[in-house]
Amino acid sequence: MATTALPRNSRRLFIRDRRTNVTFLIDTGSDVSIIPATKTQRQNNSQMTLSAANTSPIHVYTTQTLSLDLGLRRIFQWTFLVGNVSTPIIGADFLYNFRLVLDISKQALLDSETNIKCHCILGNSIIHSIKTVSGDSVYHELLRKFPDITKPPRPDQEIKHSVVHYIETNSRPVTAKARRMLPIVSASQKRNLRT
Repeated sequence: MATTALPRNSRRLFIRDRRTNVTFLIDTGSDVSIIPATKTQRQNNSQMTLSAANTSPIHVYTTQTLSLDLGLRRIFQWTFLVGNVSTPIIGADFLYNFRLVLDISKQALLDSETNIKCHCILGNSIIHSIKTVSGDSVYHELLRKFPDITKPPRPDQEIKHSVVHYIETNSRPVTAKARRMLPIVSASQKRNLRT
């Protein structure tokens, strides 16, 4: 059947900075790391515009250097973009630079230089990954015109087509019964295992 059962909000990992007690979303799909702009910063003209995964524009106003203590026994100093996002995001640029590896199944962030890991907070988020590509092409315009084609269906959403996928087979599956080895082959294999 041509449906998927995806949650409305995707499960994401968050980590708290021990110095400021600010919680960051760890997003490996975001190209850049970004923090929310203040009301004062939002009144300025944006320096650049980024694109969210859903093609909505994200205005960037300035940059800000932060020193984060993520519980990995070292301080991570990084220059974050400041833009119109609701949650601070640690993106792929930060993870790559500091050689940090995200383990979603264990809900941990691993420092590959020191082999120390810290526990992350599992939560839901409706934030879309941030991309550095411009959203001004003909293709982006098509995506804006038909936004439903890039969004996974909700579990309660009615399917508007009758497509069913199946594999047609004309014969029985090919199988082979298990059988004993010939005694001479069995003895030869046992000798090989002993040496």
